[in-house]
Amino acid sequence: MWFIRWLLTLLLMIYAVIFAASNLDQVVLTLPAIPMIHTQPVSLAVVVLLSVAVGIIIWAVVSFIGSIEFRRRIYQLERQNKDLKVELTSLRNKSILDDNELEGADAAVVGTPRPGSLDLPPYDYEREDLDATTSRSTER
Repeated sequence: MWFIRWLLTLLLMIYAVIFAASNLDQVVLTLPAIPMIHTQPVSLAVVVLLSVAVGIIIWAVVSFIGSIEFRRRIYQLERQNKDLKVELTSLRNKSILDDNELEGADAAVVGTPRPGSLDLPPYDYEREDLDATTSRSTER
């Protein structure tokens, strides 16, 4: 994309030079805001080339101001990304059991943990098995 942009810019510059070179007539410039001021006769080629130069300078200033805004936005997003990565890392490192003791899980249902296992609440099918074994043990 940058190649096409530079190619078009180069073609427009060449066209401006050819246009200026083909219009060598002398002109007198009058400023529209102040009609009483007139210039000495100037070549139309100089007027065209100065107009192109002023346009390039205005374009460069506007582009620079726009790039400052983009760089500020990039910095803001990079800072936000860094903060989110830190938060994600802290959440990944957080222990499963730190969540308020399994958010109020019933200690009687959980029972004693087996060695090498996590102290997690049982699934529904495990509760049924646990209820069945406790009812058998109370029946005997």
